[in-house]
Order: sequence, then C-alpha cells, then structure tokens
Amino acid sequence: MQKIFLAFPGYQVTLKQKIKKIGDFEFWNLEKITYDEFIALIQKKIKPFNKNVRKNYFFVNTEQDFRDSYKNSSWGMLLPNYAKDYLDGRYESLFAVNLFSELNLPVMFYVQRMGITVEKRNIQIHEKAQFHSEDKKFLTKKFVQFYNHIFLALLGIRWQACEVAKWDREDWRMYVSCLLFNELAKYQRSKQVMTWQAECADIVSFYEALLAKEPNDNGQYKISQRIEVLSGRYYKKEFSQIKDGLKESFNARNDFVHGSFFDRLKRTTKTYPDNQNMAQLPTVDFNFLETQSKIAKQILVIFLFLKKIFRGKKLPGKNKTIPELIHAGIMNVQIREEIQDRAEEILKLMSFRHPIEAPPSEKSAGAVQTTFSNCDLKSRFK
Repeated sequence: MQKIFLAFPGYQVTLKQKIKKIGDFEFWNLEKITYDEFIALIQKKIKPFNKNVRKNYFFVNTEQDFRDSYKNSSWGMLLPNYAKDYLDGRYESLFAVNLFSELNLPVMFYVQRMGITVEKRNIQIHEKAQFHSEDKKFLTKKFVQFYNHIFLALLGIRWQACEVAKWDREDWRMYVSCLLFNELAKYQRSKQVMTWQAECADIVSFYEALLAKEPNDNGQYKISQRIEVLSGRYYKKEFSQIKDGLKESFNARNDFVHGSFFDRLKRTTKTYPDNQNMAQLPTVDFNFLETQSKIAKQILVIFLFLKKIFRGKKLPGKNKTIPELIHAGIMNVQIREEIQDRAEEILKLMSFRHPIEAPPSEKSAGAVQTTFSNCDLKSRFK
C-alpha cells in the first residue's frame, strides 16, 4: 500500500510516545523524533521511487528548507494513499483530514515516493496559536473510518488534463464545488470587518454549485429544503436555527452582490460616544460566519459519502444524480430516510458537532466583544 506523510504545526502535542499506530495509520510526535531519525524512519515507511530520488530527496526544495520546516513542525500522520494513479495523493489525503476537523490544518511538509516537499518553512505565531493539542482528535478509530470513506469519495476530482476531457456534468460539479469549498479556508486565516459578507456570498455559491439538480435550480427555499433532507434529522432540534442562518446568509449575499451592502455600512457605522468626529468600525458577528462554514463542511461530507455509497450503483427511484436523489427526498419519505441514515452514519464520525447559533439579526446588540486571532475585530453584528 502506498503511503503519504503530512506534517503539521501546533502546541502541546498530546501524543506521549514517538509513534502510535491504529491499523494502517501512524501518528508521529515530531518533537520526540530528531531530524536524522525522521529521515531514516520515513525512508523505510515510504520507499523512494528510485535511486535518483534517494540521492535528491528534497523534491523541489533544499535540505535547509526542510530543516527549517521540520523545526517548526510538531506532529504528523502517515496515511494510506488510495490514489493508485498518483504518486502522492496529497490532494485527497489533506482534503479528508480537513473535512474531519473543525479547522483546516496548514501542512508544513509532506513526504511521498518522489521525496520531501516543503510547503512552509516558518509559520506566524498567530496562525500556529490556533492549533493546540490538535493531534488528539485524530488519534481515534473514528478518524480512521472517516478517512477511509472520504478519501475514496474524493478520487477523480483532482484536475488532470488527460482525464478532464472525459468528465461529465457531475464530474465538473464535484470539481467546482470542492474548489469553491476550499476557497473558504482563506477566511479561517483572516476575516474582514468591511467585507465580511463576501464569506456569506462564497458559502451560498458553494451550496448552489453542489445542490442544484439542473441549471437555474437554486434559491434560498430550494437550497434550504435540500439541506434539510441531508441534515434535518441529525440536527432535528437545531434545524430551525440552521434554516434561519441560511436565510441570513442569502440576505447578506444579496446585499453584497446587489449593492445594498453600502447602505448597511452607512447604517452601522457609528461614532464614539466621547468623540463625535471619530467613526467606529461596524460590528460583525464572526461566530455566525464560522458556524455557517462548519455547516457547509458537513453538507459536503454527506454529499461525498452518498457519492461513495452509490458509486457504480443504480440510485433509488429514477434518479440519475446525487442532487436529483436529494431533491426527491423532499417528497419521498423512503428516499429521505435512506439519505438521513447515511448522513448520520458519516456525521457521527466527524470530530465536531458544532453548536448552532442564532443569526446576527436575532442576537442582542449588547453582546460582549472579543478578539479574533489576527483579524481586526471580533464582535457582534448589530
């Protein structure tokens, strides 16, 4: 079996021993493994492609780049690479890892049969500070099960010029939807007070790309119905809040792309009580945006799991695609229950069941303001 190693930054690694194994998966505490020891170990686990690779082990970087990266790495995972047609499988493996977790993890370096590739030599303190004991959530059989399901569902989505010409509409749907979803990662690193509605616009665009069963088959009502088919049972008690949050996201997207965004900026920009000549920045509920992003992640996970379950099989009813199946579940109880059974099966494996918050328009204007990593402000939208 091919393997790939991904290395991550962070503080307070919980893994006590150097290496822990769960089936074909290994979790490494890099703080307990020296540089030279790592090179010797990893070449036994992932054999270089040939003698030339062994001599030139640093694929597109220098050895010093790797030493710097290794010094700033805390832990890593040696994972199965089920992408037999690819040498690395980095796209699928990291995507599966990030779908499992609340946070998208930055890769410091990775190792595959072509050698070591450094992605980051250094990492800013404010970025590293997001990852405390992050390894703990992965040291479980649930992660192993999740990874094995989702990796297989991701096969065929990666761009390859020799394959793309053969893609049908559903292949393009998955490629574009995953591309749009991965773009949301930039908001984890930084949120903007002035243009926060852009994140809502991107989340809505992702939903529309993923769930439309045919052209011009979108809108808040239809998307809400389909999301309820996918997650309504799992979030039975909270779904009314999910629905309200989706409505708020659509409204914010419409404000942003149709121009009334500027009216809201004008309305919410106030002056300081003790200085009427100085403007305060509008207050924004970034917690709401984080919640919406996590819900979008779970919807993609369910969709991918359905894709994996029904790959090569006839879909229930006369449905030909997963979006058609989801739409049929609105009226067909039997189809809806089958979808929701599958949804619960995969969602229970994820590392988080995020609490649902009320949308900004329903929150108290007097909520306490807090700080958000390196962004300008984290507060409440009034």
